[in-house]
Amino acid sequence: MREVTRAQRVRLGIFLLVAGGILITIMIIVTGSKLFEKRDDYFVRYRDVSVSGINIGAQVKYHGVRVGRVESIDIDPEQIETIVIALSLKGGTPVKTDVKAVISSLSITGIKIIELTGGSTEASTLEPGSEIPAGTSQMQMITGKAEIVSEKLELVLNNLANMTSGENQQRLVQLIDNTTQVLADVHIILEDNSPSIARTVENLEVATEEIRVIASSEAIRRTFTNLDTVTTEIKSAELGKAIFELREALTQARNTFTHLDLTLLKGRHDILTSLEIMRESLDSFNEFTRLISEDPSLLLRGTQAQEVGRGK
Repeated sequence: MREVTRAQRVRLGIFLLVAGGILITIMIIVTGSKLFEKRDDYFVRYRDVSVSGINIGAQVKYHGVRVGRVESIDIDPEQIETIVIALSLKGGTPVKTDVKAVISSLSITGIKIIELTGGSTEASTLEPGSEIPAGTSQMQMITGKAEIVSEKLELVLNNLANMTSGENQQRLVQLIDNTTQVLADVHIILEDNSPSIARTVENLEVATEEIRVIASSEAIRRTFTNLDTVTTEIKSAELGKAIFELREALTQARNTFTHLDLTLLKGRHDILTSLEIMRESLDSFNEFTRLISEDPSLLLRGTQAQEVGRGK
């Protein structure tokens, strides 16, 4: 076997050193910018949510644009139902306070990513090291709705089982039999009275046709035309003038009653005096009537006294 000389070892060493240097230079050129670029760290807390499919190094996208990766996945020792995922994003990524971190599927293979959704220009920027609130993915929403639907379906099936078991089953069979009998009776009634029903339908059609003819007759048209004319005349009448004249008449009547009231006030004393004289006359008449009723001879004595007076 040929021995390797010292010169060959030297040349081999130089070759390996040069190749290694070139390889290291290429790696620095290719990955150096990524190794030394500034990164912003955030974390997300998922409570009672399965993070199956999320691995360390999984992509983090913001509206479909890759902005970082998953650095670590840990269970919160203080709240074991909570999973804490650390994210490493490109420096200067505009993470807003209204951004949500949602677990999304990248493809049908089951590989999942963290998708940052939401965010508005008006919202303030979330400082690195802060927590990004966890959002609800479409799959979680569908799963939740499916659970609700399954619960309601199970309740309906249980109710249906209760309705179709034991005594309820007998009642249901009896109800079906009664319904069948009623339908059979209705069918017989319709068959027996089909001529009457047909005549009723014919009479209804005739009545409808007569109503249509009456509605389209010339008399109805004239009536509506006259009604329209009367309405127009009423609108065009001088109602303002009539109302003004009525107001004037009411004013005159009020003035007349006012003058009458003043006249009655002025003649009140005379009226009271006349009433007083009338009352005294009535009292004298009543007294005279009472005396005559007690002693009618007063009339004779009064007449005789008048005659004696004339004789003297």
